[in-house]
Amino acid sequence: MLTTTVLRIHLKMLVLLVMVGIPIIANAQLLPACPTVFNTNVDPRRSLMVTEVDVINNAISLGEVMDKLALDSGIPNLDRDQLWAQWWDTQNPGPGLGSGSNCNDHIDTNGMATLNGFPLDCPRNEGSEISHNPFDPDQPGFYYPIALINRLDLAPEDGTNCGEYRVIFARDPAAGEGRNLLIFEAVMPNPNPGCGIDGCRAIATFWASLSRVIDPQIRARMLHDFYFRGLPAAGVEPVIHAQHFSPGSGQIRTNQFMSGSNAQIWQLREFKLALIPDEAGAENELIFVPVSTKGTPWGGLFDQGSGHALTTSFMRHFMTQLDELDEDRITKISNAVPRQYNSGQSTEAPFSESDYPIHFDPNGAFANAIQVRLDRLNSTLTPEDVVRRARTQNCAGCHQLSNNDNIGDGLVWPASLGFVHVHEQVTENINGTEHFVISPALLEEFLPHRERVFEAYLREDCQPCRRSLTRSGRNFEIPAMSPVFFPSDRSISLGAWIEDLDAELKASWPNDTLGGPTPTH
Repeated sequence: MLTTTVLRIHLKMLVLLVMVGIPIIANAQLLPACPTVFNTNVDPRRSLMVTEVDVINNAISLGEVMDKLALDSGIPNLDRDQLWAQWWDTQNPGPGLGSGSNCNDHIDTNGMATLNGFPLDCPRNEGSEISHNPFDPDQPGFYYPIALINRLDLAPEDGTNCGEYRVIFARDPAAGEGRNLLIFEAVMPNPNPGCGIDGCRAIATFWASLSRVIDPQIRARMLHDFYFRGLPAAGVEPVIHAQHFSPGSGQIRTNQFMSGSNAQIWQLREFKLALIPDEAGAENELIFVPVSTKGTPWGGLFDQGSGHALTTSFMRHFMTQLDELDEDRITKISNAVPRQYNSGQSTEAPFSESDYPIHFDPNGAFANAIQVRLDRLNSTLTPEDVVRRARTQNCAGCHQLSNNDNIGDGLVWPASLGFVHVHEQVTENINGTEHFVISPALLEEFLPHRERVFEAYLREDCQPCRRSLTRSGRNFEIPAMSPVFFPSDRSISLGAWIEDLDAELKASWPNDTLGGPTPTH
């Protein structure tokens, strides 16, 4: 039986949903009115970047996320512990647990591990996570949530999807084994793609409504339901669904700095979820697959003397990106990187593969070619400025290497909090409530930009259109996760197959998003 408190919360939520224009019963015969937004001035710490401790602690847990992913697979008896162990066994050399990828699955002629053809650190200390329980707060190695994030600004202008919705988890530092952070970045399908970008209105209205809800307990319940149930009456899928982290959709990224028998090096990596048939083809397996770290070309490609086979083609491509790198605002700078150039890791250390200026010869032929192009653009940037700007767009640059860096034309790249943008160990009081601290880069640059984009979307005239009849109502069916039919001859690595499939499925996505040219951040 529901308690009085719970009934009161659900009643308040029901009233709120009616107020913001989200229908509570399905009527497939009606043309849906555009959701009513009473106030387009949102509180960014409630509607865009939720770090309020009481809200996120009650809204989501890593255990529930991993349980949901296992359930979505449709695989009998698959549980979160198996998924967790397989994920982190990717940091160990094979054969490991024998349940999926290992870091030395692919080696170069010198016997060194590679991913996407570039060097990969193997093993990593994080491989020890296979023996930890991340779900029990009474055990060392527990992971807790530190942020829930609305990235509608990443939605393509044509409404191909509705942007990304994220959750960050952090490892309990009390264990004394270093830091490790997980960020699940789900790409949300447009529930009404025939409506274009207006098909995302129900999602935007939901997030806007959080600004007006005073009670943190109600906000926590609303966010929990959005992440695990979606908005059924509007045909919006739950954020947490295995399909939303698979090829053609979102990804999971890690920010790793654990101690152990190997060097403790701060590094970021990226993964996809894939449902693949086992070698006998009898059953499916759901596994985390390491993929290249997007927006992070291998540093040696900036060195014309590196001898790598892709150096020349990369340099030619880089020349096409100078227009996007020669921008006058931090939030407009971008750098599109085709996947064949991306490294398998982004290392937050000076003189690493991610520290591009040390690989670049400012007096070489590549620099001269860049200067010629800059002159044609009437740019005042130098080739070194451009390379430093490229570093801001990779993971390590944005998280550490570019902090307070002068990147030309009077622009200074804003600082992180030292490797992270949401600090899992430091909180602050905002209007009487405790929040995890966010970086100056978020606070002063990226979050205000996202707020402007979000509020502009809310203010735009909405064109009513017919809702997809198959997606309306509380009992609408979420499409099952699609298996990846990995070639039986295994002539290509699983990671490369996943990357190629991902690129193919995203080939038609426009480059411009609501927030501008597709950004890294």
